[in-house]
Amino acid sequence: MAAPLRRTEAKAFFANERTFLHWMNMSVTIGSISAAMLGVAGHAHQHWGPDFTARAIFVRSLALIMLLSSVAMALYATYNFRLRTSMLQNKMDGPYDNRILPIMLSALLMIALSVVLGGSIARTFGW
Repeated sequence: MAAPLRRTEAKAFFANERTFLHWMNMSVTIGSISAAMLGVAGHAHQHWGPDFTARAIFVRSLALIMLLSSVAMALYATYNFRLRTSMLQNKMDGPYDNRILPIMLSALLMIALSVVLGGSIARTFGW
């Protein structure tokens, strides 16, 4: 007796594409925030004098880490999209969930927001 033919519904392909576009949107958002941070740090370093040099270097370092994380997130989202598309086309059972990317995104955003909050508190109290 032959195995029943499995059918992959079109909504699964659209869900895969929609998920990919959401991850790319978040990647572009984080990349834009880091580019803005780089621009502000460069402006502060040039126009506000040596008092802001250490802070500008720290902000630039944080922005570069965020920018590299954004690129890595976009590449990983593309990889997952291609993998899931091939799994859907081949009608494979398999884990379609992703446990790494949401954790990476959450950690990156929490770290960035914590650093901004810490910097604001330090500047308020003159540390």
